[in-house]
Amino acid sequence: MPYPARMGRGSEMGRGPYEKSGLLRETSLPPLKTVHETFEIPYPYKDVEKAGKKTRELVNDEIVVEVKLWYVPFGEFEGHEVVFFEEEKKLDLKTEWVWR
Repeated sequence: MPYPARMGRGSEMGRGPYEKSGLLRETSLPPLKTVHETFEIPYPYKDVEKAGKKTRELVNDEIVVEVKLWYVPFGEFEGHEVVFFEEEKKLDLKTEWVWR
């Protein structure tokens, strides 16, 4: 079993039950099935006071997001990995958007 702090990533193994993890995140991509993932991206903001109320404003209104879908056959980047999908998008954070 892998170490708990690594959640199944890496090639090191735990020696006893105190170093083992029983729960791993499901990251597989089943064939012919759509998989939806949610990612949280921390983004810088500043605290501003408007009309006597404190609010948060984004530092920039645009963000460039780069997505890469890798196949890593041995669990680590050792020169055998393959990029299946790669895309870069510029997103306007003032408007509502959906990644497609």
